[in-house]
Amino acid sequence: MEKMYEYFTFGQIQSVKQEWFEKRRISLSFKDAVQKLVEAGQISYGIPPRPDFLSWNLMDMRDLQRRIYQVPIALKEIMDVKDQFMDHVNYLSTLNEVQITMESCYMKPQLVSVNYFTVIYVLSGSCTLAAKGNKRHMKEGELCILPPGVPYYVLTSPKDMVLNISSNRINFEKQFNKLLYQNNIISDFLRNALLKDAKDYIFFMVPPTKDFKSIIQHLFSEFVQKDSYSESLFYYYLQIFYVNILRSIQNTCQYYASEEKNTAQILLPAILQYMDDHYRSITLDELAERFHYESSYLSRFIKASTGKNYIKIITELKIREAKKLLTDTNLSIAEIALQTGYHSADHFTCSFKKQCGLSPTAFRKASHTSQNGKSCQNIPAPHCQPSPSTPAFHPD
Repeated sequence: MEKMYEYFTFGQIQSVKQEWFEKRRISLSFKDAVQKLVEAGQISYGIPPRPDFLSWNLMDMRDLQRRIYQVPIALKEIMDVKDQFMDHVNYLSTLNEVQITMESCYMKPQLVSVNYFTVIYVLSGSCTLAAKGNKRHMKEGELCILPPGVPYYVLTSPKDMVLNISSNRINFEKQFNKLLYQNNIISDFLRNALLKDAKDYIFFMVPPTKDFKSIIQHLFSEFVQKDSYSESLFYYYLQIFYVNILRSIQNTCQYYASEEKNTAQILLPAILQYMDDHYRSITLDELAERFHYESSYLSRFIKASTGKNYIKIITELKIREAKKLLTDTNLSIAEIALQTGYHSADHFTCSFKKQCGLSPTAFRKASHTSQNGKSCQNIPAPHCQPSPSTPAFHPD
């Protein structure tokens, strides 16, 4: 049975911050706002009611905001939050390894670095995200993942609904990492950017569909529950949330490729995905034209960001597909050469042997005779990892 305790609501905090901002043009920190409530005797005591997020009308963002404003926050938990985080994070529960909350529109435009993976998602409206010396105006459906140690701040207005999901490193890697071990170029890049201290922030386009809103609905619902199943269910829905981010890669490519003013760093996942989809025929010049860059600039950027040049990445993508066709089909060497973008069987054979150490015919024979089904001399899928000797590259 839950014990009684001193608490206030998230809405009370926002009201105090709003009052000080509108009347005095002062941005109160989270902890300062709590102190104002304590001084005014506005702390409640008891077992607080929990907002019912499952009855949220998914089409009404104000309805969601009202429910978030009803979330109770224990006074004792706030006293345990480190002061340096108070200007930056709106905590709904400091005891959770993962926080889900709504960005406040009364924050200071002050860069703060936290030791969390942070997801910023514009559910409706827009916001300005500042990070790593750049500012981006994020629109509805845009999502950004920031690794630990990247200083940032978010500016919103009262009409915007911008969500913040913060996870400690252990939890993020546990929930998200296992989704990234797929045999494709995007997974390679994400592993490097998010899990190897590369300090790269990554943008996605995840349309706020009814299904995606439903995931968010269940995240909030389980977040505020206190029963023996709520934590397990919360992480279940968090896993679904992350899967949908990865599923949005195609939307991301289409959205950012159409925007000429994006920086190359923001576009990198879309660039790599486009290479993965069109490696059979795409040229560097065509890729550069597609994303509105000079080919020499884009070539240097790809090398600096992945540790591999354009030709090497394209070759590895072709060989990866060729190995799959050699193992799983009875297509001739000439047909496989054609399907993987080579102009002749001789060229394909020469390239394959250089990469794998044996000819396509020998590779097929070895893979078919292997008792465990694994191909011998199997080269790894293309990895987007910066080489130690690659100098840092600062686009735009």
